[in-house]
Amino acid sequence: MIDRHWKDRLQTEPLLGCFVTFASPAICEFTAEIGFDFTLIDNEHGLMNDETLENMVRASQAADCPSIVRIPYNQPDYIRRALDFGANGVQVPLVNEVPAARRVVAASHFPPVGERGVAFQTRPARYGMVADKAAYLREADRAKLVAVHVETVEAVERLDALLDVEGIDVYFVGPGDLAVSMGYPHDLNHPDVITAVDKTIGRIRDRGKVAGTYVGSADRGRQVIDAGAHYVVTILTPHMVRGGHEFLGAVRRPVGGAR
Repeated sequence: MIDRHWKDRLQTEPLLGCFVTFASPAICEFTAEIGFDFTLIDNEHGLMNDETLENMVRASQAADCPSIVRIPYNQPDYIRRALDFGANGVQVPLVNEVPAARRVVAASHFPPVGERGVAFQTRPARYGMVADKAAYLREADRAKLVAVHVETVEAVERLDALLDVEGIDVYFVGPGDLAVSMGYPHDLNHPDVITAVDKTIGRIRDRGKVAGTYVGSADRGRQVIDAGAHYVVTILTPHMVRGGHEFLGAVRRPVGGAR
């Protein structure tokens, strides 16, 4: 069973998540079973319809692993649908200014904090069988995680104002888009990008907020944790590719080679 207070741990310790980019409940369940603290279903760059997304969330949760959905755009419909089919939170890309951050909060919180429509026939409300509906609304608002991306030069410049917006749990520094925004479209590991990411993480931490980011290696994971990130996400694909290449290189013999 998923700990209802799992996101509170972000205040005191790093949690390690993993992107799931394939439209497959089985792969999402497999990722959860590895032992990550949460799965992050990538519906920004992945190709998932709503039914598949719901089943991916369900598969992760069946393995006692919370599941966050990264939505395609900062639009209320995407946020509300993800939460209505039971995701443990949403992650919203390209939040560059305060009005955009406030739109995320409005769409993801029930009144009076936000404008999320109330429905009790949904999966998280046990399809209408939740006994105390007022308590359900309070707990749903408390338990979900809301993350926004800080991944452009403009967002970094406006960071202090973004950090003043109430109702956001995680500020996710996206190194890939930030690298493009800084003029390094093919090098998210450029020293200037690394420095910008780490400094932004530190600014978020110093304001008492939770910083997150993506890492492609264990070494980089330790670095961003040292910088103050507590919401650290990787992806399985490069690790799978690396492992496959290592296996093939170790086993295959050159054509005509000794037997």
